[in-house]
Amino acid sequence: MAESIYILGDEDRRKFARLIAAAWDDEVIRRRYETEPRALLGQYGIVYPEGVPTPPLPSKPEGEFDIADLESAAGYAASSISCVPTVGSVLTAGLTSNDTQ
Repeated sequence: MAESIYILGDEDRRKFARLIAAAWDDEVIRRRYETEPRALLGQYGIVYPEGVPTPPLPSKPEGEFDIADLESAAGYAASSISCVPTVGSVLTAGLTSNDTQ
């Protein structure tokens, strides 16, 4: 039987990143996550479905790290800014310079 997985949304990944940071900083929080992860997830505002394994806390990296490391550990991939066409750009996309004069 295949194991179920649950994908955290963007806001929940940010909350989980805060939980990871707290666990990296506080041994009591890390141990509590190991014994009652759903309760701790709930404390951080993350509702995790019953019957689905909770995500493991990643190990704290050695040395210095930046927020991208933490976001990556929480499963958040920073996306690049993309252009969203506006109504005006869609309407004028097919026009030539002669059409707009």
